[in-house]
Amino acid sequence: MLLVTILYVVFTRQQLKYTEQAFLESIKQTKEDRQPYIIPSIEKVSGVAFDASDYVRVQLTFHCKMKNVGDSSAVSIYTLLYAKMRHQQEKKIVYAHLIPEYDYSIGVGKIEEADIHFETSQFRDIVEDLEISHAKNMKRIETNPYLDAYKGPEITLRVLYKNMMGQWFESELIQDLLEITYKSKDENKRGEMVVNKDVADGDMYEGWMINPCYSHLNRRMVSDDYVKDVLKDCSENAQTFNLDIEKCI
Repeated sequence: MLLVTILYVVFTRQQLKYTEQAFLESIKQTKEDRQPYIIPSIEKVSGVAFDASDYVRVQLTFHCKMKNVGDSSAVSIYTLLYAKMRHQQEKKIVYAHLIPEYDYSIGVGKIEEADIHFETSQFRDIVEDLEISHAKNMKRIETNPYLDAYKGPEITLRVLYKNMMGQWFESELIQDLLEITYKSKDENKRGEMVVNKDVADGDMYEGWMINPCYSHLNRRMVSDDYVKDVLKDCSENAQTFNLDIEKCI
């Protein structure tokens, strides 16, 4: 009888241990299933030119939103913006000023906004690319109007963020910039396409993005090393402060 009792106690303890392990595993799985999902968007593009004593300075601002549509908070959020030129001899990438933008967290269903801008040299690169695509399109209308139009610069809005377990994710919006036009009280100028040679103090601009249905939105899990490489590239190429990459991760 004593042996049966001992065996029963051992068996019961094992069952309790297995039950506890299964319970803890289910909690872990529930946590893993609950993930943040950030949807970035570009809401508006505006610009202004003003006298900076020895030159005309321009700021082109992209007004962005990041909405968390997931079922868990996102933390340690880095937001980057850059433009890829399509028609210049060097198809270079220009980075926005003072990126990455940083937010501590975005709760479930919450929206964070960020105004990220390109400075004068980046603005002129973007306008030059738009001028070239416009000239090509005018030529195409004359010679072969049935072909697709040439595209302007490709704008990428990239958001890096963690879940509550420290895993990194990336949400990336890729959307074409169609044109930049004057936003002016002068009716003769309003709506005209901006060209570099005519940029002047007091100008106000607005940018036009392609319809979002023609954009690309990607979201994926990424590694720590990937995040380090992205932030390092940003630190080396953008007009920003030097980042301590290890502390960022």
